[in-house]
Amino acid sequence: MWTRMVVSGQVSLSEPIAMADAARDEFEGIVRDHARFVYKVVYSVLRNHHDAEDAVQETFLRFLRNRKKWADIRDRRAWLARTAWRVALDGRKPTPEVALDEVAEAVLQLKDQGAGADEIAATEQMMALLGRLIASLPQDLRDAMTLSLAEELTSVEISEVLGVPEGSVRTRLFRAREILRDKLSSLLERKRG
Repeated sequence: MWTRMVVSGQVSLSEPIAMADAARDEFEGIVRDHARFVYKVVYSVLRNHHDAEDAVQETFLRFLRNRKKWADIRDRRAWLARTAWRVALDGRKPTPEVALDEVAEAVLQLKDQGAGADEIAATEQMMALLGRLIASLPQDLRDAMTLSLAEELTSVEISEVLGVPEGSVRTRLFRAREILRDKLSSLLERKRG
């Protein structure tokens, strides 16, 4: 229940943790201001509502445990974003393997049946193919692409999550898109030939 209250920005700490009123008010304000953003970050990794709620709760509990250091945290949003990202990565469950050739074959069959690009892009097979291709990217590119695609975070927000300059995020996204385009073209051409 506390998790839902955190995600919705309606947290109340009167029972779980005894705090001074001023600290409680400050914490509740932080949760209210940043809960939705933290949720977007963790959901981009976990892709499950219940797991994301748990990760949001853990993120804010970590923030609360560090309350003596609050004054030292210059950018709380960035601190929360990076912490949420780490919590989500730690809680991520392994994804089932999907054979790349099988998925590419299914996409080609759709194309042969006269399906348009929009229709193909919306299929489960194409999503699985893109997911596999993204998973094959180098870690730095994969992280930026995951945050960009899954939750449509801006390059500024991704910069906060990953703790890198915004220009680096833009470069990583550009490189990731180029690699994905080349891999997808190569895979589909290979299957066609």
